[in-house]
Amino acid sequence: MQKYSWILFLMFILGVSNTYAQTQKGFKIDTTQLYSTYCFLHQNPELSGYEIETSALLKRELAELGFTIVDSLGLNSFAGVLENGKGPTILYRTDMDALPILETTGVGFASSKTDNTNGKQVPIMHACGHDFHMTTWLGVARTLVAAKKKWKGTIIFLAQSSEETGQGAKGIVKASNYVKLPTPKYQLAIHDTPDLLTGSFGFCDEYSMAAVDMMNITIHGRGGHGAEPFKTIDPILLSANFIQELQSIVSQNLAFNNPAVITVGAINGGTVGNIIPNSVELKLTIRTFSPENRKYVLTRIEEIGNYLALAAGLSETELPDYELLDMSIPPVYNNPALGELLQKSISNTSKSNSIVKVLPKMIGEDFGIYSNSNSIPSYLIWAGVKSPNNTAPSTSGSLHSSTFLPDYKSALPLTVDAISNCLIDLFAIH
Repeated sequence: MQKYSWILFLMFILGVSNTYAQTQKGFKIDTTQLYSTYCFLHQNPELSGYEIETSALLKRELAELGFTIVDSLGLNSFAGVLENGKGPTILYRTDMDALPILETTGVGFASSKTDNTNGKQVPIMHACGHDFHMTTWLGVARTLVAAKKKWKGTIIFLAQSSEETGQGAKGIVKASNYVKLPTPKYQLAIHDTPDLLTGSFGFCDEYSMAAVDMMNITIHGRGGHGAEPFKTIDPILLSANFIQELQSIVSQNLAFNNPAVITVGAINGGTVGNIIPNSVELKLTIRTFSPENRKYVLTRIEEIGNYLALAAGLSETELPDYELLDMSIPPVYNNPALGELLQKSISNTSKSNSIVKVLPKMIGEDFGIYSNSNSIPSYLIWAGVKSPNNTAPSTSGSLHSSTFLPDYKSALPLTVDAISNCLIDLFAIH
């Protein structure tokens, strides 16, 4: 923070005023402050569960704006609550954590941070745009405070730890202090995307992001000499057959409009080429949408594994072991009625904004935990960050890639303006 604070201080001393964006509805957005905040957060990422400095910065900013801080919401999560007269309560959430990726964008404010994880020093960067989310979140907080005459109600600004591991939202709803937050009428979040141009906002009603399950499966066999496979039951061959048959669940058991993904991301088994091992471990990620679909896929995985083991000659005591990890998150469900209100608000914010209907994605997002735990109308909006003329420093990377960098100079003011108007328009609904 010091580097950018000194830049702003020198600009003040030299008489250089901050640059402001005057929006269509009269908001005055300090773009200099937005850009310096974004650059600092981008340059100083922290891994899931370790967002100590990031959380402190956001907390300090909200406290200075007059928010009441509700702390101890699991890991480094907290909330800021601002009451502004009688009206509805709305929750707006941001995530904070970064990813263990070496940044290769080449920009002057690129991350050079590293941290120790699992005994190994790893590079860190904001490759999923959580720095963009946080900067937008702070910009909206400043805008709402400056525009208090335009709305009445209570706003909850929720800063969440550990979205990338799927554990942050779980920790919040389980925290004892969570009940101290007023019950919201609506819940809102954004996610940036390089798939949409800056000024475009993506909407996907109903299930928009998948439920995520992680599973470890141990395939058992009977090991022996590699030259005499007929005296063994080879778990490597059995695993190969199992992996192939898993894909039949999606292609043969599910309708074309009922999608799912089953990916085996790791196979561990054996030591040398002439020994058939006793077991092989598989690590899977499973993506589904509806609860019914999820239950069916998980059941079908076990059925296929068990029947293949029996067909190979193993006994019922030698069937595979299925370990569903405690990392599961539900799908993100976007309330269509709320989506209609948000689309109308964004369309009325600026003539340059465009609404884009997007398809559901198989990526996971633990924002779905809030709506699944309390049935409150919720919506996650996609915010486009791709430069329309490729003048941004870099927008060539995809999410979770080393080259990802939003068109932040154009996208931040537009997104702050759009989300500010969404919240103010929702406050007008009683």
